[in-house]
Amino acid sequence: MAMESASQEFVVLGMMSGTSLDALDLTVSHFVQVAGSMTWSGHIEAFSSIPIPAEWKSRITALMDASAVEWHRTSVDWSKWCAKQIKELMDLGSIDLIVFSGQTVFHRPESGWTGQLGHGAVLHAEVDCQVPIVCDLRSLDVSLRGQGAPLVPVADALLYTKYEACLNLGGFANISCSHPIDGNRIAWDIGPCNLVLNQLAFRAGHAFDDGGRMAATGKVHADLWSQWMSLAYHEREAPKSLGSEWLTNEFWPILESREDARSLEIPDLLATAAAYIASQIRLAACGKTTLVTGGGAHNVELLKLLEGANSSFVLGDKIPMVLPAANVIDGKEAHAFAFLGLLRALGQDNVWNSVTGASMNNMGGALWGNFARRGT
Repeated sequence: MAMESASQEFVVLGMMSGTSLDALDLTVSHFVQVAGSMTWSGHIEAFSSIPIPAEWKSRITALMDASAVEWHRTSVDWSKWCAKQIKELMDLGSIDLIVFSGQTVFHRPESGWTGQLGHGAVLHAEVDCQVPIVCDLRSLDVSLRGQGAPLVPVADALLYTKYEACLNLGGFANISCSHPIDGNRIAWDIGPCNLVLNQLAFRAGHAFDDGGRMAATGKVHADLWSQWMSLAYHEREAPKSLGSEWLTNEFWPILESREDARSLEIPDLLATAAAYIASQIRLAACGKTTLVTGGGAHNVELLKLLEGANSSFVLGDKIPMVLPAANVIDGKEAHAFAFLGLLRALGQDNVWNSVTGASMNNMGGALWGNFARRGT
């Protein structure tokens, strides 16, 4: 009788594009599972970040008011564009699985649905059906009355065990940690982050506020800061999640309804937004030692606010932060989605209801093609 292998190894290509539409991030990730257990390890073998062209940003943003026909056309075209990036950069011969997070456009879990661009069948065909694809990781959880986000905390719990909390500074800021009473993993979207900072910087002709330099020169508008801090979302208990619609309907109207909205200096708006973002994050993190990743981890001014002393406009305990290597800062989300897709391909739960509030743990994602385990 053959001895069962002590471990199984997998090489997975993860693809991730966030709500801020900055880039398509690709990771080649290596995962090892101890046989018969949920003990995993993983690392990023290669990372690439491909800027999303302006025409794609405009096309995706316009989908908020587009027809169903345009939605499907764009989803197919987006899948083909993503496949082209893969084929130009990667040798697929060593890849066991491709995981396609999709590009979130609509996210309305309270109504029971979520919408991500990207079609696994198209991507599978575009790579000549050489590699199986996992996509659509959120829909099942939302159908089970969950938030469908954040999904990464399962990877946080199984791959980043030495940190008390994991903070992602993406389009929205989200955090995961262990529940203080039962120890279950919990997570939620804290509030906006790069989506707001980038939009304000764009008003000054910049794609983003590089290093937070403009924010560092501005002054906080106390009344605007107070109104943003008082948004009803922040009073809700986790699990909870955000979509870009919330910004349109709740966040931006506070600024746009002001009589002086057009005359406020951009550095002042950035300073106000940064103080608001930092306060909400500090209040959520509760002083835990925190692994910090995502594009916002390059914002020096925001990091200073997170780890500095509190003030009139920066509330909560300062955060003991751990900043990992650059490929982890920028690639952790794609790496995590690679892991979640691998769990799906292996027939294991990859979404926990302690995180999302769904009626049960679940195995989210659609699988295209045949997936075979590769043991060592």
